[in-house]
Amino acid sequence: YQAVSHRLADMLWDVEEARSLTYYAAWCADAQPESLPLAASMAKARASDAASTVTHNAIQTFGGIGFTWEHDIHFFLKRARVSAQLMGTPAQHRDRVADLAGLTA
Repeated sequence: YQAVSHRLADMLWDVEEARSLTYYAAWCADAQPESLPLAASMAKARASDAASTVTHNAIQTFGGIGFTWEHDIHFFLKRARVSAQLMGTPAQHRDRVADLAGLTA
């Protein structure tokens, strides 16, 4: 059970980190609009990565039933893969973050 609990803790960490960045981007939209492009790109990149990682780990945790029609996890995996490509890939958003933060040469 320890291996499963570690995987679940990692999934919780990924989701909470993405949620925190999303809340920050929403706050920027209201209170600090000049920071919104940077915050939105950070949130999109992290949320896309987290969705892919968490759904993959959930399928592994559920085992064989995770990718059968009897369970809905496979729908979330497919949705995460498509959502990661919408409005820019995580890699494109990380490049945008680097550009906006002045980290590129």
